[in-house]
Amino acid sequence: MKMRKISKLLFIFIFLCAMQSFGQNAIGLRLGQWGPDISFQTNKITPERIEADFGWSIVQNWYNWNFTGLYQWVRPIVNNFYWQAGGGLGVSGWYYQHDPQLVKEKEGIALYFILNGGAEYNFTEVPLQVSIDSRISPPLIPKGRFRIIDLGVSVRYKF
Repeated sequence: MKMRKISKLLFIFIFLCAMQSFGQNAIGLRLGQWGPDISFQTNKITPERIEADFGWSIVQNWYNWNFTGLYQWVRPIVNNFYWQAGGGLGVSGWYYQHDPQLVKEKEGIALYFILNGGAEYNFTEVPLQVSIDSRISPPLIPKGRFRIIDLGVSVRYKF
């Protein structure tokens, strides 16, 4: 129990340090099939965009956290609409709290390859971005569940 709290605090600390060092230009919330993510994006490091998300979920005694890093290409569609596509890596950890005899592995960590694509709208009147995207995440290490489609909706404040 104590190790889970320490790992959560460590990942939140790493996430906040990364936000400060990158000079982000958008921060918000992504609501996906696997739970909510705190999300930030920057285009100050590369000519394209980098997105980093930290998420968590609790479903029927399963406690899950994930950290995702994506490199995205963003291109205009029309006016303030854009499409984006990219890929990256994710790290996910889980813990099952209820009855250990019901599951083979009580806790674990996995590494995922992530493909991402979607569309977004950037408001001109207010500094907001709204997007919808889809992620496909086959596990690399160890064998984990294959997240066929993780559909997400995001709202970010741009600055």
